[in-house]
Amino acid sequence: MELLEALLELRIPQQQAEKMAAYGAMLEEANKSFNLTRITTPEDMAEKHFYDSLAPVRLGLVQEGQRVLDIGTGAGFPGVPLAIAGLGMTMLDASEKKIGFVREGCAALGIPAACIWGRAEELAAGAGQGGPIGLQDAVVARAVARLAVLLELGSAFVKKGGLFLAYKGEAAQEEADEARNAAKVLGLRLREILPAGLPGRAHSLVVYEKIADTPRGYPRKFAKIKARPL
Repeated sequence: MELLEALLELRIPQQQAEKMAAYGAMLEEANKSFNLTRITTPEDMAEKHFYDSLAPVRLGLVQEGQRVLDIGTGAGFPGVPLAIAGLGMTMLDASEKKIGFVREGCAALGIPAACIWGRAEELAAGAGQGGPIGLQDAVVARAVARLAVLLELGSAFVKKGGLFLAYKGEAAQEEADEARNAAKVLGLRLREILPAGLPGRAHSLVVYEKIADTPRGYPRKFAKIKARPL
């Protein structure tokens, strides 16, 4: 089965599916030269990269045109599919090589998105104060870190009333329990944990709402975040 066919079987709109298939072809080619993804079959790529990435749109958590930041985008997921779906995406990654691929792919396919090379904990201080990444309607992250760490890395980018959306597997509730103090300290409230994948797959979105400003001093340097999670 070709990637486009697999995407259409998942009921992704034709125009979006075509652009996703083109990006998938670029990813497959680049993956021969350096490791971007271990998900390579058309069926797996359609489901685990593109369909899963679109969960916030399917669940009505984000709307077309909203400003959304993808922290640790890697090969462009979930950011690229969300950009194709009409969100105002900024994608951030600490790997220059990976974000370079995403930038080139978006430019080649006419996908409007900002691609930034850098570390979230270093750029967060400028959010809302003229930094390269302003306050966002939502922040998304997939396969980056456990929730307690992830919330500290990204909470400062979320505007008050906005959402932090973490893509998680079967340990979603366990991680949310573990991150209860982090959420409280960082001005976030756990709203819900939603099933987000195809039936039978342990894939969830952990949804936080920003209810207060992130206190000064957060995020800390990454070594401290990792050594002593909140």
